Amino acid sequence: ELTNCVMACIANGLVNGTGTSQGTGILSGITWGDTNAFTFDAASGLAYADVVKTVAALKRGYSNGACWAMNNAALYNLFYGMVDGNKRPIFIADPKAENIGKILGFPVVVDDYIPDNTVIFGNFNYMGYNLPEGITIEASRESSFKSGRIDYRAMAVADCKPIVEEAFIKLTRSAT
Repeated sequence: ELTNCVMACIANGLVNGTGTSQGTGILSGITWGDTNAFTFDAASGLAYADVVKTVAALKRGYSNGACWAMNNAALYNLFYGMVDGNKRPIFIADPKAENIGKILGFPVVVDDYIPDNTVIFGNFNYMGYNLPEGITIEASRESSFKSGRIDYRAMAVADCKPIVEEAFIKLTRSAT
């Protein structure tokens, strides 16, 4: 349970870290602009053309190993019922393998720390991550001698930062 808590903290840092007393996350560590950040219409929703535009924006060298990252709500609200021009679904669930499925042939990763209506497409091998000592779990019986309690602590020193900014494309819902 303690290891899961530490891993959740690290996962949040990988996405949302500010770089101040924590790793630099993908959302704050990349300069998002016209070539790597796209929006879809708030009223009409995500369209097939938006998804294809996102895939097309990723440079060819990064597409081998690329995947989609989003939270569960985005997967089911934005992609699950979407079809292409021939009425074929673009999200293909994979009940046999141990992954969620694929969108346009690229694997899907669900991460609860990615905000709603935000999707990251890219090659996460270019997201630097360092956990040099692993996770340390310690126990202490000294703090509550009379009550017989045992205190547990899990700690890790970790760092992260996007290594190559052009390996990632962001797709979000427009504000209006």
